[in-house]
Amino acid sequence: MRKAIVLGASVLAAASAAAVVAARRLNSVADWPEAPGRFTTVGSESIHHLSNSEGNGPTIVFESALSCPCTEWAWVIRELDGRLPYLAYDRPGNGWSTQHAPPRTAAEHAATLRELLSNAGLPGPYVLVGHSVGGLLARTFALHHADDVAGIVLVDSSHPDQLERSALQREGMSLVEQGIWATYWRARFGLSRPDDGFGAIGELPEHLVEPSRKVMHRPEPWAAARREFADWYTFWANEAREAVPRADVPVAVVTAGAQSSMDLAHARMQAELAQLTDVGSHDVVYAAEHDALVMRRELASRVVKAVEWAVENRVAAQQPVTGRKS
Repeated sequence: MRKAIVLGASVLAAASAAAVVAARRLNSVADWPEAPGRFTTVGSESIHHLSNSEGNGPTIVFESALSCPCTEWAWVIRELDGRLPYLAYDRPGNGWSTQHAPPRTAAEHAATLRELLSNAGLPGPYVLVGHSVGGLLARTFALHHADDVAGIVLVDSSHPDQLERSALQREGMSLVEQGIWATYWRARFGLSRPDDGFGAIGELPEHLVEPSRKVMHRPEPWAAARREFADWYTFWANEAREAVPRADVPVAVVTAGAQSSMDLAHARMQAELAQLTDVGSHDVVYAAEHDALVMRRELASRVVKAVEWAVENRVAAQQPVTGRKS
C-alpha cells in the first residue's frame, strides 16, 4: 500500500512537473526579443517601460496607440531625454508587458498607470501624451488624477464620438477588427508577414527597429489589441466623453493631415479637442500618416514642440517642482 501511495505521488508529481513545463513553454520568454527598457511590478503584471527621472519640469507620460509598443515614442523621447523626466510604457499585454489580469475600463487603466508611476519613482505633476486611443486614456487619467495633471497632448487622438460622427471610421471598424484577428492568428501559428500591421516601425531609431518588429510578430500584443479594441468602444469612449479637463489645463492637439484631409468629420473633431479647455493649441501636420506622425523622426519633432508648449503653459499652480535632478 505504501509503495502504491509513493508510486501514485510520483506519478502526480511527474504530471504536475509536465504541466508546469508545458505552461512555461506556452508562456516562454526565450523567443522574445530583448526588452529595450526596464520592468516594474504593478499588481499581478510586470510592466515594461522606457523612463528617466532626470530633468526639470513635469513628468511626461506617454499612452501608446492600439497594439503599439512603447518604442513608438523613441524619437520624441530622444528629444526630451535629460531635459524632462518621462515614462512611456506598454499597457498589459502590449509590447513586453504581461497580461495576467489586465485592466478593462479606462479608469482601471488610470489606476494601473498611477501605481506604475509611483512604483517607478516618478512623482507628479504630469503632462499626459496620448496617441490614437491613448488619447482617450490620457483624458480619463486627467479626470481621476486632476491634481496631478499639468497638461495634455493629444496626438491624432481618438474622439469619443468618432464612430457616431464619421461614416468613414464607422464603416472601417469591421475591417480593423478583421485585421487584428487575422494578424493574431498568423502570429499564433508563426505565419506573420513583414507588413502585418507594423506601420512605420521601420522608421524608428535603428537599434529599436528589429526588437520592435520581433515583439510585434508575437501573438500576445494582438491578443491585447483584440481586447482593447472591444474596450475602446465599450468603455473608453464613454469614459473619455465625461472626462472634461479643468479649464486652465493646456491641451495641445497634433493632427495627422493625411487622415483629416480624407475625413472631414475627423478634422472637425480634432479641432474640437483643441477647444476642450481655455488653453488650447492645434497643429495640423500636412501629409502625415497616423502612425508616422509619431514614428518618423522629422514628423515626431512636431509632437516634441507640442509637448514643450504644454510644459511652458502648464497649470500655474503646478509649476513649482522640487526634488528633481538637473
